[in-house]
Amino acid sequence: FQKFSISDGTRENLNLLLTSKVFSRSFREVDGIISRGPDQKRRIFENHFQFTRDIFNISRGEDGSIQISCKPKHPSVIKFSHSDLEKKAKIIIDQMEEAKKNGMTVIFYSGIIASIPGKIKIAKKIMSVFIDFLKGQFAMTFIINPSEYFETGMDADDLMYMWEIVQRSGYIDIWRFQSYDDIVKAFQAMDKKVPPEWVGKDATYSTGCTKEMRIALDVQKKHPEMQIIGPSVEKFMRRNEYGIGKMYDQRLSELCQI
Repeated sequence: FQKFSISDGTRENLNLLLTSKVFSRSFREVDGIISRGPDQKRRIFENHFQFTRDIFNISRGEDGSIQISCKPKHPSVIKFSHSDLEKKAKIIIDQMEEAKKNGMTVIFYSGIIASIPGKIKIAKKIMSVFIDFLKGQFAMTFIINPSEYFETGMDADDLMYMWEIVQRSGYIDIWRFQSYDDIVKAFQAMDKKVPPEWVGKDATYSTGCTKEMRIALDVQKKHPEMQIIGPSVEKFMRRNEYGIGKMYDQRLSELCQI
């Protein structure tokens, strides 16, 4: 096995609300965590919180002996390995290849899923309704709706890993990024007005879509025939610095002071 030592990005003993992005993502991806000393043991073990990874602690006992403790991960945690995700990507790529053989145009649709807190269900509905609209307008098209492939236990990194394999396959003819007009049409199809939290939103609001735009531009260099449709590249790139730094909501700091 491999062992990595990663700073949490703070000068405190351990504060999981203030850890760095590298630490947060590493914590989520590794198979186990090793903590050291009584302070870290108190913060991680002596509370009601449960975690997504097995956590071990090495501390010195009162008699001077070395004590090794283990806090098992939550029993309901689901973890997808890279090979699991690669197999899922292969299934989708095979479908794309078959569609191309049948003379169909392959369209990949990128849109907001989790960028608006508490609105994942309606975000998936918006995407599905609009893609159904596109299917009704276009003949001989194979449109990939990413929201249909989400499985319980998948996190953002799992999805990005799987989709990047699909996106770099070379089978995409048109890569469409969600525009505000797409969102408006979806709500019109549902016979609803656009709620305030969705007004003015498009794929540039999503950190995931911003990364996908970079991938799309890279793929287009190798496959110049691929079309990119949606908000301008400049609108995506204005978010270059977004999310850099701490993986926590500043409002949590305010709540802790109440």
